[in-house]
Amino acid sequence: MMSTHRGRTVRGGAAVAAALSLVLLPACAAGGSSESSDGEIRMMVNLTDNLDQAYWEKLVKPFEDESGLKVKIEGPTGKSVAESFPQQLAAGTAPEVIQSIFPDDDTAPELVDLSDEAWAKDTPMFDDYAMEGAHYAVGVGTQTQSLIYYNKTAFTEAGIAEPPKTWAELDDALGKLKQAGFTPMQTAGDFQTGLQLQQIYHPTLNQEHPKWQAKVAEGELNVGDIYEPAFQLYADWISEGHIAKSDVGLSPSQADGNFIAGKVGLYTNGSWFAATLAQAEDLPFEVGVFSPPTEDGSAYPGPQGATMANPYMIRQGGGDEDGAKQLVEFLVTDPAAIEAQLGSDGVFRQGADVEQSDVEAQIQTILDDAPELVAVGEGQGDVRLPVTGFNPKLTEIAQSLYTGASPADAARAIDQWIGSSS
Repeated sequence: MMSTHRGRTVRGGAAVAAALSLVLLPACAAGGSSESSDGEIRMMVNLTDNLDQAYWEKLVKPFEDESGLKVKIEGPTGKSVAESFPQQLAAGTAPEVIQSIFPDDDTAPELVDLSDEAWAKDTPMFDDYAMEGAHYAVGVGTQTQSLIYYNKTAFTEAGIAEPPKTWAELDDALGKLKQAGFTPMQTAGDFQTGLQLQQIYHPTLNQEHPKWQAKVAEGELNVGDIYEPAFQLYADWISEGHIAKSDVGLSPSQADGNFIAGKVGLYTNGSWFAATLAQAEDLPFEVGVFSPPTEDGSAYPGPQGATMANPYMIRQGGGDEDGAKQLVEFLVTDPAAIEAQLGSDGVFRQGADVEQSDVEAQIQTILDDAPELVAVGEGQGDVRLPVTGFNPKLTEIAQSLYTGASPADAARAIDQWIGSSS
């Protein structure tokens, strides 16, 4: 299904979402078998307002018609797929195909290793999510994390000729935007504080310390040491008024609104923000997007923080494991199926040739030009920190900078937390 909204192609179930309410189906009756009923391939998906039951059924219909197999779309039985899948494994009621989550040390032994499947090897970030040489997840695309959206009108009024490529150029641009009467850089509270700090720092951090999460796990690096420069930048922006101290009390949606209203010069966010912009009324300015600056003297653009998007996994020993493989192959390699899934929730794919809005096209160029896609937050596959909960803890520590904590305090706090949690 394709509908057009202000020049942007909205794919999948976005148009039907307004007409159909969100449907959550139980994966199986209590005490049921893990085998497919009536020859169906069961697939548990993350159901949302735009990726609803009708969207998923329309997506798999060509596969059903071609293969003669039937696919049963199921929502999570608990709050999420992440919560439901382990519960269903324990109960013996898990489906054959699982969408939207990644393997971990507990679930990996229950999953099919796709390493020898020729069709899987060219899917996005396939090797990045490998665990000890095994490949349990394949994806449709990526969500690009390290992006800075900017107000081109604000840049013109502030006398900024082009997006900054170094930290020094960024500091200069922030000063000019402030002088011109704009909020130089929009930040927010909730989860977004720590996320934005990571997003803007990925291209520099991953040049200086490639696969840093694995090196922390191996005891070669301390997170505090490698993040203290980022804490220092952030603290300087707060003290110079480039970030408003009151921003820590804003919700991410309020921050989105400030940028959309034209009050803001720069706004760090992920590729999913393109969908928010597309849903907004006509903006009073033109939006630009660029990859974050890197430390002076480093290569630009730097590595792009990214995560596999629309991942699929296959459970071992399902009723039709071969059919499940055929279904997943279709979902991640069929051109029409890929196109239907791109654009939804900020999903992009390197080298994709699909209709895009201007903002989406800029993001596509950044993704295609990135020298490398790198793990974010706690990491992925074998490149992982030895702890869980890094993102909320980093947010807590970043927010302490608003209330007077020093960069050195922040660095000590993150190391103490990792030491006590690992």
